Amino acid sequence: MQKSNEISERVRPHILIRIIEDSDIPLGEEESKLQKIKGKVEHDENLSREDEVFLTRLVERAKDWQKGLNSSSDTEPDDTLSG
Repeated sequence: MQKSNEISERVRPHILIRIIEDSDIPLGEEESKLQKIKGKVEHDENLSREDEVFLTRLVERAKDWQKGLNSSSDTEPDDTLSG
């Protein structure tokens, strides 16, 4: 059980980063911090508690962003009539 838990802890940051990147959420100043964390993850370095919180917060924003995109596409008509 310990080994599978270790694997999931190593995979989790990869999954979180993928969710953030797939969402196309605008990051602004947070982009550089995400890239630093991504570099740590790619080199199998341990993330700090602050890094974990940052990723979790961005994933929540990414999910909200996707909800907003989905709801706006549901409410906007695809075919609009001219004039």
